[in-house]
Amino acid sequence: MTRAALLLLLLPIHSALSASPVTIDRLKASVNTAIILASDVAKFRQTLGLRAQLDPLFSGTVLAAKGAGASDADIIDHLINDKIILQQFPVTEAEAEQEVNSIQAQNRIDRQKLRAALKEQGFSFDDYFELIRLSAAKRNLIDRDIRTKVSISDDDVKNHYYNQLAGKTGARLSYQVQMITISPSNYKSPTAAQDAARRALQAIKAGESFSEVARRMSDDPTASSGGELGSLTEDQMAPAIRKELKKLKVGETSGVLGDLKSRLFILKLTDMSSGDDSDFGRIKEEIRNQLAAAEYERQIQLWLERQGQIAFIHRAAS
Repeated sequence: MTRAALLLLLLPIHSALSASPVTIDRLKASVNTAIILASDVAKFRQTLGLRAQLDPLFSGTVLAAKGAGASDADIIDHLINDKIILQQFPVTEAEAEQEVNSIQAQNRIDRQKLRAALKEQGFSFDDYFELIRLSAAKRNLIDRDIRTKVSISDDDVKNHYYNQLAGKTGARLSYQVQMITISPSNYKSPTAAQDAARRALQAIKAGESFSEVARRMSDDPTASSGGELGSLTEDQMAPAIRKELKKLKVGETSGVLGDLKSRLFILKLTDMSSGDDSDFGRIKEEIRNQLAAAEYERQIQLWLERQGQIAFIHRAAS
């Protein structure tokens, strides 16, 4: 057969192939060596319900609230973060398989029943498996890098309750206060008094207890008791003290306040309370959990920002 005849035989096939529609999956972004395609964005929308069940960092986010109505840009940003986490905390297929086996054992179902349950919900096992792998990577991030950075103290809980909740209800608040005073009249010069106040504050910042610094340096009558003023309501305080004290959180110490014409002083807010603290006792653990959740989210975002600065991220033009 001649070359011309061969070309004539192939022409109909070539023409038929050329006439067939070709679907091209567009590149949306890349993270180091990983890529994000338009099909990944579409799959994200299709598997929102499954992601809400499995992804420990998805529920409660703005993106979760937007759901399928989220923009492509929002979804791509989320998928970029997923890639970063998977690259820093890789989970092998064997590890993901072990996770799935554990879930099956806990629910007393075999692989066939799991596949059937997923199919009934409109999800594939492959999508489920990849989300299991992703959720394991995110738990590893939390356990290995984030958890140690999240600590909610009793003072944090009190600050939130008294400043954000009780304060808005008009409850009568009482403040436990310590104070160090430096009176310029007791020093050779105003500059010497100012230096003494600065030394007192530096000693506190260096770790010496407020009470010890007060006993050693304060010239207030309360110096012998460590500067303890006791429990004061707002109407029992001098305006200058009340104004500065309301800026402090429980456990915090102010800077050097006052002026050289009268006196310099340093305040510490040691505790707060209201006339009826039964409500606080009832909801304090709920507040602690809310604050912890917010701090986890903040620390994870900081981690992602740090990793994003050193990763090679490319977003394709829209």
